[in-house]
Amino acid sequence: MTEQNTYLFVYGTLMKDTNHSMAQLLTKHSEFICRASMQGQLYLIDYYPGAILSESKDDIVYGELYKLSNASWVLSQLDDYEECSSSFPEPHEYQRQLITIQTHAADFSLTLAWAYLYQYPLNNKPRIKNGQFEVRYTDTK
Repeated sequence: MTEQNTYLFVYGTLMKDTNHSMAQLLTKHSEFICRASMQGQLYLIDYYPGAILSESKDDIVYGELYKLSNASWVLSQLDDYEECSSSFPEPHEYQRQLITIQTHAADFSLTLAWAYLYQYPLNNKPRIKNGQFEVRYTDTK
C-alpha cells in the first residue's frame, strides 16, 4: 500500500480532544489542517466508532484532517493501533483506504486522505446518526 498521500482523516479515538495516547502521537507527528467530513455512516462499535462509506449525500461523518510529517512511519504505527497491519490475522476490523474528504476550511474543498474504515458486520451496532463521535465514549483500545 503506497503512503505517498500524506493526509489522514480521523473521526474517533484519534481526534485531538480525546487525549488518547495514539491521538497524542498523531498530534506530535502531523499538522492539524481543519475540521472535515466524509460521505458515510458512523456506528458505535464499543467505546470507539467505526465509519463506512455511503452512497447517500445525507450521510456524513465528521472528523479532523491532518497532514502527516513522516507518513510511512505514522501510518505504520496507526495500522498497528487499528490492527490492520500484516502483524494481525485477517479479516481486519478496519482497513486503511484513500477516500474523498470535504474540508471545513474557508474554501470547503475536496481532497484525498487516508481513513480507517470499518469492515466487520454491523449487526446490532447503534448508528451515530449525527455523524459525530463524542469524546465521552473513549477509553484505551
